[in-house]
Amino acid sequence: MSGTSHLIPSCSPPAAIARMIYVLERSVSGLLLPLGLIGILAVSPKSADAASGGSDAVNSVGLASSVIEQNSIGYSQAYPAGVPKTSSWCNGASKPENGEPPADFTAVSGMASIFPKFGATTANKDGKILVAKGRTYVRLRSTKEWILVQDQAENEIVGAHFDAMVPKNAAVEMKIEVQTDGATLVDGPPPGRNDLMWLVRRGGFAAGTVDSVYVQIDMKTTAPEMKVVANVGADWWRSSDSPHSGANNRGAGNSNWVELSPNWSTLYFFSGSTAQFVADPPPPLAESPLPVTATSTRRTAAGPSPCLRTLAPR
Repeated sequence: MSGTSHLIPSCSPPAAIARMIYVLERSVSGLLLPLGLIGILAVSPKSADAASGGSDAVNSVGLASSVIEQNSIGYSQAYPAGVPKTSSWCNGASKPENGEPPADFTAVSGMASIFPKFGATTANKDGKILVAKGRTYVRLRSTKEWILVQDQAENEIVGAHFDAMVPKNAAVEMKIEVQTDGATLVDGPPPGRNDLMWLVRRGGFAAGTVDSVYVQIDMKTTAPEMKVVANVGADWWRSSDSPHSGANNRGAGNSNWVELSPNWSTLYFFSGSTAQFVADPPPPLAESPLPVTATSTRRTAAGPSPCLRTLAPR
């Protein structure tokens, strides 16, 4: 796949579920199928790794703390421009009360979202974004063991540009180029639209055996003048090839917004409670002690929020 390019054609997605965001997902056979998006990810500049596509593991207390901050209400570094002001994810971290998959669901997909930064005056017309080492883990209910079910090294990233404010807008194709080192280069979000990306082959598991999901992705911009924010999350699916509909997918949630830069940043999302996650962390975090609460003195982003409610840390 090195050096290849992929274009995601335009299409009209179905009615919104909870996020009024519409994406398309390509099946294993290469056909394009609609994908619902409700959860999307977050970023930490502390995890920069200038060499070979980002960090392989979290190995310091500071980085471990950022995982919790990215999933704690009130810790977004900036806000996305052009989103529904009433959306639960507008300010950042948003999770359903029960982040588990429905009992008969058997698949999951990790996803990422990139928006122009709210309040920025610099255009992003020439910049691109590198995406590396995307991974999705699920936790087995009976043993609390984490299983890797999606790995960018063996799974293709696809996506498109969407306007989150328009329920039935057509997707604008997004150029995607796989690099020789395995990272994926994508266009930055055009004015009024975003980048929505996901690993094309969903991760599978037996029905009723999974209670949580963890997503980790590395990102950086190619131009220092770019002003964009990103987050990550996941969707549960009825099966590995079920089409998008309100009955076939459920959002597991999404993490806070963080501004991307030319330095590598690792984006983290986990479903369920923080206490449960800290008690049984996934393999990338197993060597670092995780705080039960966010420890940074930084709170919500400076400046006004485009959202109707500005949530305070708790």
